Amino acid sequence: MKPYRVEYMQLAGWKADEVGLWLAENDEWLLLRHIPVDYVVDGYVLLSKEHIASRRPHKHRKQVERVLKLKGVKAEVPANFSFTGTVEMLRWVEEQYGLVEFTDQEESTFFGWIVKSDVVHVWPTLLRPNGTTQSADDTDPFVISEIQLIRFDTDYFNCMRLLWQHKQRLKLRKLSEN
Repeated sequence: MKPYRVEYMQLAGWKADEVGLWLAENDEWLLLRHIPVDYVVDGYVLLSKEHIASRRPHKHRKQVERVLKLKGVKAEVPANFSFTGTVEMLRWVEEQYGLVEFTDQEESTFFGWIVKSDVVHVWPTLLRPNGTTQSADDTDPFVISEIQLIRFDTDYFNCMRLLWQHKQRLKLRKLSEN
């Protein structure tokens, strides 16, 4: 039987812990149900093990686990998910959820769509917080090995996708009226 445990991770150079309900892991990545605060479960997070500075038990872990069980939170891997390379997992998130979110340092989260990649870099079209986009041609590429985490299906993630879709519909409506 798969363990039901809450994990607390400190990423190198980060002040805040990343917390989540353990779902699965391989040699390179750790998949969790994301717990942004207390007993709130919000989407999923993939953490690059290369960037984990510490992974430790927390004194309130058992209580959090108990509350999550009482809430009926399942420790289930998303359908069709499998560990692959970083770019392939970014593309999987994009295909399944319509958008990708990744972080290369604590204060830098990016939303968008992967336009192209090579062995070292990835070039996304970025989605800004106001729902507009920035072309991959107008941004520097991201170094794949520096991607520390990938989040998906969080409330904010889904709001960003909805805002972008709404702006696209408005743009299409405007074009069809002209």
